[in-house]
Amino acid sequence: MVLLITIAGLCISLVADVPTELIFDFEKLEYISSAGLRVLLSTQKIMNKQGSMKILNVNDIIMEIFKVTGFADILTIE
Repeated sequence: MVLLITIAGLCISLVADVPTELIFDFEKLEYISSAGLRVLLSTQKIMNKQGSMKILNVNDIIMEIFKVTGFADILTIE
């Protein structure tokens, strides 16, 4: 849980600096919790107003989670 809080805080800090592009590399990500999905959704909503966000190198397991939850339709996944 500490890692998630750190990532959530980092995302909020990053978008507070008004970036126009935010890229997540999920190459080593093996699991994402519902809390992690909430962080992505919140960050995507902010980035929709000030630029773009994309996710790279998503493995099949995480992609299946994105598809089942509908996140595949919301996020830009490359």
